[in-house]
Amino acid sequence: MLPELFYTISFSISIVASSFCIFVGFIIVLIVSTNQQYRTILNMMTCNTAIASMIYSFFQIFFAGYGLRGDWDTSQNVCPFRAYLYTVVCIAVPVSYGVQAISRLFYGVLYKHRFLLTWQTHWYLICCNYLISVIGPVPIFFIKDGYTLEIESRLCLTTTKVFGASILSVSVAYLIPLAVIIIVYGIIFLRARQSTRRVGAVRIQVSQIYSNRIITNLYPTNMKREVTLMRNILILINILVVAGTPYLVLVIWQVIVRTPSPPEPSYMLALLFITVSFMIKMSVLFYMTKDVKNTAIAFLRKFI
Repeated sequence: MLPELFYTISFSISIVASSFCIFVGFIIVLIVSTNQQYRTILNMMTCNTAIASMIYSFFQIFFAGYGLRGDWDTSQNVCPFRAYLYTVVCIAVPVSYGVQAISRLFYGVLYKHRFLLTWQTHWYLICCNYLISVIGPVPIFFIKDGYTLEIESRLCLTTTKVFGASILSVSVAYLIPLAVIIIVYGIIFLRARQSTRRVGAVRIQVSQIYSNRIITNLYPTNMKREVTLMRNILILINILVVAGTPYLVLVIWQVIVRTPSPPEPSYMLALLFITVSFMIKMSVLFYMTKDVKNTAIAFLRKFI
């Protein structure tokens, strides 16, 4: 049994990281919602990711409170349902990256289909985000001990000790969204490369015909913007990859290695890794959202 100090430190870090995530997410949503000029579809999708992260952080603080109680092993009321809710919020954040990637696909590749660029379509994407999050983990209820109290982490969740439940959870929350994101941004990247080469060929032909004139503005600025946005999102995706890797390693360990069992602290640390990564991700998201960042900095300068 791990010492009480280990859990005190781990849950305290989780609470601090989650509180910071909520604070930054609240700033993003507040600034976007209160400034008419910032109410764009891109910022709406950013707010969706921020809200999903805030919901996750609220639950993380709530569950950390249970883990810090002296009677944590007997006070876990409606444990399976709480484990289900925890899985739902864990799924919501990666899926929000997926719908954000699909949104960029609409603007970068499928822009000729104007209905895909409407607010209504993007509201449908957000609805799908939470519908997948709610429905995705339901089958785990039908797996024995799929949702249970994991002694090592003191949390009600989908434990890596039950392979069927854990692989389903990690697939819906991690592997499938990650695959979708990689495929979508791969398509956008290839389209950007093709567009760049096509414009380069046109530039050569034009320069041969009009050798005494300077030809400008041939590069598709919209595609350049998409490439920049793609680069920023890929940074966030890398954080997502890092966040889920320890949990995935535990799942694989339980199947391939089995003996010896994973080190006892690894269960708690894998979950803590997710929470801290989400805090870092929220900071990066704030930094990359220039409208929000500039407004926040301008507001702070009034008090300096």
